[in-house]
Amino acid sequence: MSRFRLRYQSTHLELPLGEFSIGRSSKCSLSIADELASRRHAVVHVGPTAVFVEDLNSRNGVVVNGAVVENRCRLTHMDRIYIGSQELVLIDAAKMTDQQETAPHVLCAACGAVNGTAKRHCGECGKRLKSAAGATFKEPSPSGATSRPTWDDPEDTCTAQTRDVIGGIADKAINMGRYEEAERILLPHLHGLLERALRQQPLNSSKDDDPDSVFAIAIGHALGLAKGLREPQWIDWVFRMHMATARLMSAETIETLHDLVRSQEYKRRRFVGPYLQAIQNQAQAYGPAERFLAQRLEGLAQVISARH
Repeated sequence: MSRFRLRYQSTHLELPLGEFSIGRSSKCSLSIADELASRRHAVVHVGPTAVFVEDLNSRNGVVVNGAVVENRCRLTHMDRIYIGSQELVLIDAAKMTDQQETAPHVLCAACGAVNGTAKRHCGECGKRLKSAAGATFKEPSPSGATSRPTWDDPEDTCTAQTRDVIGGIADKAINMGRYEEAERILLPHLHGLLERALRQQPLNSSKDDDPDSVFAIAIGHALGLAKGLREPQWIDWVFRMHMATARLMSAETIETLHDLVRSQEYKRRRFVGPYLQAIQNQAQAYGPAERFLAQRLEGLAQVISARH
């Protein structure tokens, strides 16, 4: 029996020694029906004790644990590989049986999938893990000190290049009406971004990122998900993100929200009221254009309140 397997759509595929190709072509070892994938998208090189994934100059690239693969990279147990909008997870049988080498795993309460303790969101369904795995664990000092382990802020390893690749794939999924796939791709990033905003941390994780651009792109993605999925939590997310960053909504965002609130009969007031109050508290510093936007927000709040 092969030591390594790939979990794909709740199915475990054995990886024999050699090359295991993935793409849309029927000649691939794993043929995936995904328009975002190339015909020969990637190849997994399987050895007796190690596995590598190689990008075959694909159109949309290969992403492993949020990082874009440059040529090839080594895979380890529970690594998540994104090809197009499809997610695959590497399973190392040796790590599943050798307790000396394997860290504890966490079961997702929503779908029952197995996740590593470093994961904040389920690799199968994208739901946030309801356990200590929701944060980044810092091991105790090796000096023998007896201080308790601490939980740091959520780890953010999403570089500007990775964000561009993931965002591009999500945009294509949204444009093709595949909103659930787009949500699964975007969920960890958008939740992580909101957590940073709520903690008053910079939205840009590196000097290469423009925080205004990161913010605008994230709002656009959330509005796209709200429109396609017709689920109120993404409208909530837009209000929460603006409130956490103390930003006045753009005219385009306000107009889009007016359309969504009316078409979806959105009536949640939990985040609308506090955000509007925060904007009104800053009104004296606004110019004419900003005051007009604040008035449009008041009208939006009235529409929402009228539904109760």
